[in-house]
Amino acid sequence: METENLLSIILAAGKGSRMNSDLIKVLHPVAGKSIIKHVLSSLDGLNSKVVNVIGHQRKKVKAELETIAETDLNYVIQAEQLGTGHAVKQARDYIINHKGAVLILYGDTPLLSKESIEQFVTEHKNNDNDLTVMTSILEDPTGYGRIVKDKTGKLIAIVEEKDAESKVKEIKEINSGVYCIESKLLSNFLTKMNNNNSQSEYYLTDIIDYSVQQNKKIATYVVEDENEIIGINTRKQQAAAEKILRQRIIEKHLENGVTIIDPATTYIDAEVEIAQDVTIYPFNYLEGKTKIAKNTIINPHCRLKNALIGSDVEVLANTIIRDSEVENNVQLGPFAYLRPGSKVESNCKIGDFVELKKTTVRKGAKVPHLCYAGDADIGERTNIGAGTIFANYDGKNKFQTKIGKDSFIGSDSILIAPLKIGERVKTAAGSVVTKDIESDHSVMGVPAKIFKSKKDNT
Repeated sequence: METENLLSIILAAGKGSRMNSDLIKVLHPVAGKSIIKHVLSSLDGLNSKVVNVIGHQRKKVKAELETIAETDLNYVIQAEQLGTGHAVKQARDYIINHKGAVLILYGDTPLLSKESIEQFVTEHKNNDNDLTVMTSILEDPTGYGRIVKDKTGKLIAIVEEKDAESKVKEIKEINSGVYCIESKLLSNFLTKMNNNNSQSEYYLTDIIDYSVQQNKKIATYVVEDENEIIGINTRKQQAAAEKILRQRIIEKHLENGVTIIDPATTYIDAEVEIAQDVTIYPFNYLEGKTKIAKNTIINPHCRLKNALIGSDVEVLANTIIRDSEVENNVQLGPFAYLRPGSKVESNCKIGDFVELKKTTVRKGAKVPHLCYAGDADIGERTNIGAGTIFANYDGKNKFQTKIGKDSFIGSDSILIAPLKIGERVKTAAGSVVTKDIESDHSVMGVPAKIFKSKKDNT
């Protein structure tokens, strides 16, 4: 769905002192994604201009959001936090120049779904409302502003808990903080709002009383799932949101044809993509922007972060893959570690206790076990023997080792970079290679020397 003529304002200037953190609350992660990014995701498909009201740690917030592609993001500064009305007023230039609905929401509500936002905005427009307030019914409404209605059920006020009398506090319908307001009404209100309340703050909720006085059409929209409007103010609330969101993620992948052996012990971040017929065993952590293609198996106790995994791959237990790529029909692990910048091409085997760092293993090559390869390029069908070390670091700089195709590196070899090893080269077990080796040569010793070459006709 695309909703035309929509301006969205996200209030994200607050520090969130109850998080007890040096980081402002909207930048804290939930299911591997910052809280404010979850809020922005709820606007997907709305075709909306977005204005972020930022204040504390504004440079960090902008840096976080600039990673989002294809979104019309704008920023205004609320240098001093004087209430929600004051926050919205910082975006007044955008509001004045906009004709149509203005969607306002908090930057600390990561559980709001795209579907609920779409339906909320659609109902506002279809009913020609001047103001629509998203609400929910809570058994324990403590801490939330209460929705006050007259005998006919018409919304006449939102009363903050701090200003509420005991009778008002008994009301269970609460304000979510999400509003859809026609721009002209909102603009007029912002010029006339005041801070005559116990906190001496400018409340956006006062727009209800203003709209009643102006005889505007006001409505409420009740979200059935009360979890959607949970705001994150404490670590406890963050943990609760994390649990809810991860359950949603698991259910989505199950519906899409992924086998998850034990959902309770499987942790999948919000931006992970998993294809049909992938099998995920318990105690796995799939993080960041990891992508897994069809028919792959992830065995227990693995951690994949920003990993690109092809089809028909088996990742054996206790394997870690970070910021690396694995192509099709590869076996990894157990206890393998692919560090950032590594790539394993199709039909390879990376065995137990192998560590790759910024290394490319080309098609059909094998690194079966007990090896460290750093800054390396391993040719097609080359075999790396057990205990081989690619010595890429001289204490100051790092250097590359490049090995051609169809070579055989004997067990316990040490390859001291920078080094170029040709095609069909063999090193004897225990060799220490310090110089380049041409194709079709065999070397042995410490330091390694040629003992067979192409000229030997053997």
